[in-house]
Amino acid sequence: MHISLDFFKQNNIHIDWGTLYVGYKLHLLKEDDISDYAVEFLTNYSETDDTNIIQLAMHRSNIDFENLLKELSDLNLNNMACQFEVRKWRLSVLSLIKKAYQDDREELLVKVSEAYADFNYPEDMDYFINYLTPLDGYNPSKHTKNENITRLINLFYEFLFKEQRYIVSGKH
Repeated sequence: MHISLDFFKQNNIHIDWGTLYVGYKLHLLKEDDISDYAVEFLTNYSETDDTNIIQLAMHRSNIDFENLLKELSDLNLNNMACQFEVRKWRLSVLSLIKKAYQDDREELLVKVSEAYADFNYPEDMDYFINYLTPLDGYNPSKHTKNENITRLINLFYEFLFKEQRYIVSGKH
């Protein structure tokens, strides 16, 4: 899956070199998008003379995007700042899934569970994954298939709403 940086801009989510680095590591961001960001950065901050940014803007085939982004971001892949960046990308993936499968509720839940796996099974998503046992005492056998699907989708939408608010607040 490819995620455009436009998603972040449209949703008032802060983007920086760490965001790009994590998106690149997750294989969600294309090199062209990184170069476009670097060009935009140089346009907005013309006094910048950072050779890493200049190399990214030039987008030559022989540059090491990952290494340049790592140097610019100064993120440790195990720290809280990095985990916050991962959450930004997870929000974008889940939001795009929501939009793409809004008319097929069962497929929506399948795609959400695939994203759950792709992001290494984060515990905060356990409540709306269709193949997991409910954690809140809910008994699916006492409800119709449609009721169970509706419940999971509502929990998913509630999660997206809360996650969007958290990400936009920038508190991590």
